[in-house]
Amino acid sequence: MIRFNLNQLKVFYLAAKYRNFTTAAQLLNVTQPAVSLQIKSLEKFYGIRLFDKVGRQLVLTDAGEILYEYAEKIFGLTSQMVQTLNDLKHLKYGTLRIGTTATFAHHFMPDLIASYQKFYPEIRIILYEGSSVDILRTVSDGQNELGILGRLPYPNGIRWMPLMEQELCLVSSPTYPEIEKSVKGISIRQLPEYPLIFREMGSSIRYVITDFCNAYNVTPSVRIESGSLAFIKDLVIQGYGLSFFIRAAVSDDIRENRLIVIPIKEGNPKLSIDIVFRRKAHFSYAAKAFLDLLDVEKKDGSFSRFRQSPQIEKAVHS
Repeated sequence: MIRFNLNQLKVFYLAAKYRNFTTAAQLLNVTQPAVSLQIKSLEKFYGIRLFDKVGRQLVLTDAGEILYEYAEKIFGLTSQMVQTLNDLKHLKYGTLRIGTTATFAHHFMPDLIASYQKFYPEIRIILYEGSSVDILRTVSDGQNELGILGRLPYPNGIRWMPLMEQELCLVSSPTYPEIEKSVKGISIRQLPEYPLIFREMGSSIRYVITDFCNAYNVTPSVRIESGSLAFIKDLVIQGYGLSFFIRAAVSDDIRENRLIVIPIKEGNPKLSIDIVFRRKAHFSYAAKAFLDLLDVEKKDGSFSRFRQSPQIEKAVHS
């Protein structure tokens, strides 16, 4: 069995590079006899001579030349490895894999990703979009390091940090039949009177609305289900039914009078948004930087349309 001693190889490499045992000893901060001893040990183990002395000059044997070529490659790769790891630590290299829902992919992530790229342009970002259940699955199986999603019942292998809370608005087309009677608000118990267009199974918004209705023993009248936010919004604008959205997703439509908000007299349901990751996971440098950015955005007010949790900073550095 071949024994490989990297320390002995390092001694040989420097002695061969400078053709001088004393120089190698000085670079390694050891004595010259210690260098000679390591070289002799290496030659004895492999049964070969590595150096010859021609007059006062130290020259490599054929075996020494071959070993030096390999040693040069090994320590060259070692230097590259150290540089790559250093670049990774200082965010000059790396990949951030993050998953989020369609709502946040369109209304939350663009500005945040742009800010992140401004500070860390060398980091490659892979953004996965899906339902909250999809995102949770990709974090659990390691496909994504972080997930941003509406709160669901989380399995034991998932840790989570509260990020923000969003109010869910019931919206309708202004032209929906007799909707003017409801613009001042409806009771949650009146909800079955209206056809609802619901998000697909696996959506955290659907989970929150269903739980909210169950608390009042109300069964909503679901007419259409879809995983497409754009499709649901278009149907509501065209007057095919009502639906729940976070306000950021419909603010332009409300301002331009394509949609109106129908207040819930018992209070609008709220969607908690969390950052999730595997319980035993260690944050990469890229992920730590992303979470730090969330905290900075909150503190300087540039992220003011969202309410974020002060627990982010504590969790990132714990």
